[in-house]
Amino acid sequence: MSNSYFQFKQFTVWHDKCAMKVGTDGVLLGAWSSIDKPYSVLDIGTGTGLIALMIAQRSPEAKIDAIDIDKEACMQAAENIKRSPFKDKIHIIHQSFRKYTTEKKYNLIVSNPPYFSDSMKSPDKKRNVARHNDSLPLKQLIEHAITMLSDNGKIALVLPATSSGEIDFILATHCLHTLRRTDVVSVEGLKPKRFLIEISGKAPSGYASQTDTLVLATNNQERTQQYNDLTKDFYL
Repeated sequence: MSNSYFQFKQFTVWHDKCAMKVGTDGVLLGAWSSIDKPYSVLDIGTGTGLIALMIAQRSPEAKIDAIDIDKEACMQAAENIKRSPFKDKIHIIHQSFRKYTTEKKYNLIVSNPPYFSDSMKSPDKKRNVARHNDSLPLKQLIEHAITMLSDNGKIALVLPATSSGEIDFILATHCLHTLRRTDVVSVEGLKPKRFLIEISGKAPSGYASQTDTLVLATNNQERTQQYNDLTKDFYL
């Protein structure tokens, strides 16, 4: 039986009430996303509140809205945030992102979105919402998110490698720019199974898209120095 919580250096994330538990994807996105100052952040599909907590730790000035459609996930995120040193920096919103409207403009929008579309579904309805993109397809997520970006705002996502062609098409359709992309390899020598991507509606002057690869483990199942360097402020 897995633990009902995950202990990080500065906070603890309980996930016994959430359909989706603390996982590598969320940790990678929380550690990899660009942080500038001052910062207004939106975390879409916050779940346990993990990514919001990581960004709060990384950016003392950040004010973070964390939204989720699942009531119990919001309750758990609120509990995790209340127990953390960052309780005054994160605001939980229980609402479908597709229905969320605000006059606020965000410098950063992050999401570890549901991305299964054709795989067999679980009898657990909450897990289906968390894992499958029926309720929030990638195209709709990006189209809605770009309306809430500040002039130089960014959207950071973690996606399966199979979504590469889809997101390239979405970005081309909406004249969006890839600022950074990191392909993630689980074990050295294998093909990437997911990637981290940061996009913007406005390309900085003279920018060149940055692309690289992150390998998480050696063939001996030891964490790579790359992975350790990225997550050193969080993992015990």
